[in-house]
Amino acid sequence: MTARTLLGSSLTVVIVAACAPATAMQASVDPRVESEVARGRSRVLVELRIPGGARPDGEQRQAIARAQDDVLSRLSGTDVTLVRRFESTPFLALEVGPSALGALRAMGDVVARILPDSVLSPSGRSTPRR
Repeated sequence: MTARTLLGSSLTVVIVAACAPATAMQASVDPRVESEVARGRSRVLVELRIPGGARPDGEQRQAIARAQDDVLSRLSGTDVTLVRRFESTPFLALEVGPSALGALRAMGDVVARILPDSVLSPSGRSTPRR
């Protein structure tokens, strides 16, 4: 293989990767969530991707609400229960089962990561939710 052919092949790979649709991205899932869902259901915090960065307060809240609506509509028909919508931070609190977790994982365009939702005691140590 010549240097020119190798360079051309490498450039093609970079261009194809850069042009891949955002929907091909997967959300990051905390391993603790994976193990809890394997045993049933789990309370989770879903961190949302909000396009456009920092904005004035009203616009930010509208962007968060739109992202939350998008996630919740795409979770329709899965084993999910809405626990809480947050107005000023890009998160949703949910209780999920295997089908909802699979759907969330595939929403990399709007979901950044899925974390366990646990209660912190006054000492700062987490305790399991019941």
